[in-house]
Amino acid sequence: MRKDTARKIEAGAGKPPGWLDEDHGEDGNTSPALERTGRVPLISWVRAGEFASAADLLQPGDAYEWIDTSTPVRAHTFALRVEGDSMEPEFMAGTILVVEPDIAAQPGDYVIAKNGDQEATFKQLVRDGADLYLKPLNPRYPIKPLGDSTIVGVVRESVKRYR
Repeated sequence: MRKDTARKIEAGAGKPPGWLDEDHGEDGNTSPALERTGRVPLISWVRAGEFASAADLLQPGDAYEWIDTSTPVRAHTFALRVEGDSMEPEFMAGTILVVEPDIAAQPGDYVIAKNGDQEATFKQLVRDGADLYLKPLNPRYPIKPLGDSTIVGVVRESVKRYR
């Protein structure tokens, strides 16, 4: 039954019989998947917009969910889910971000920042002269000075899930 199905697919795609039984390597619009290197805890959400409360009620080692990642995992790597639209179109609400707190942020990096009230936001870190700013990708939102806010971590990977 499986070979019959394969032959029908091959015929419908204009491929010779047995084509699906062979390894074709990279084929136009596909490439091998990135190797998964570890799992990180999805611990909370982050607001892509204004600063918002970032309370996390989980104990160390707990998670709402575990996220597979292809980025190197360190001791404190974690994941957050984006809410809001200030980082659209690149990062839609629901996108999962893999965040590394143990590397220094550089201008151009996507970062998670907290203000003095422990409220968090997700933005791109940019430099203008000697000053650093938190820049949304959506032009409807203002760029804000980094000021007294601290960088919690650098986004290393984004994961989009559709279903």
